[in-house]
Amino acid sequence: MAIGRIPGVNGIPESIIDAKGDLIAGTSADNAVRLAVGTNDQRLVAASGEAAGLKYVSDTQNTVVDAKGDLIVGTGADTVARLAVGTNGHTLVADSGETTGLKWAAASSSGANWALENAGGTALTGAATITISGISGKDKILVLIDEASSANAAAEIGVRVNGVTTSSYYSWGQLLAPQATYSANSFSYMSGGITYIPIGRVSGSASSSISGYSLLTGCNSSGVKAHTSAGGANAGGNSDQRSYVVGGYFNSSSVVTSVSVFSNSGNLDAGTVYVYTSA
Repeated sequence: MAIGRIPGVNGIPESIIDAKGDLIAGTSADNAVRLAVGTNDQRLVAASGEAAGLKYVSDTQNTVVDAKGDLIVGTGADTVARLAVGTNGHTLVADSGETTGLKWAAASSSGANWALENAGGTALTGAATITISGISGKDKILVLIDEASSANAAAEIGVRVNGVTTSSYYSWGQLLAPQATYSANSFSYMSGGITYIPIGRVSGSASSSISGYSLLTGCNSSGVKAHTSAGGANAGGNSDQRSYVVGGYFNSSSVVTSVSVFSNSGNLDAGTVYVYTSA
């Protein structure tokens, strides 16, 4: 056998080889073809779509990565690219506008970001119920009531959710009803369900007004919505106004889309409500 000859059953001629590193690859029974050597650092992989059933591809493990923390990310079918590591503390987020479909970005703040839903507040006048609607996708809702009053004396003022008027509001806590003179009846407690979240009651004088708040959480999910609420009225020249400090829940499986300030006797005739929300 002469040096340089490539022996074989079918007598594959040495002329099939053209360059250093070329390979002879079978293409079918009793047939072969030359596979040219790949680029430096490429590796040989099976590829049924190629004539030789083989091909050279870039060795991504060795050539794509340049630094500690680099990621190998797909950019298309059988195509990858390097995504350099981000800044300390940044997190990886999806972004279809990026070549790799990913990017490093500063982590979002974990603190609540509150926004006023009803710019400038809403006047509490002209109706027994004043509603702020259009709330969407908010987990926490803060209802702030500033100096609300009713046209009628001894009116209870409270908060309703989604226009619900049934006994779906459960509150537990302190009820304080100041009298002209001390009375044991001035101090009581709440327990169970009524038709609104209580904030306060004006005194025997219609000039009495109420300020307070209700903070609801879990508003953007099914199930009960927890609340903490407090408020009270000034005397307005009389007595028997009520103050509440309560906590409880609103029993509903619907997400919250609106909140209302409600007077159980007479129309609201003064005051402002501010509704803040946070996702």
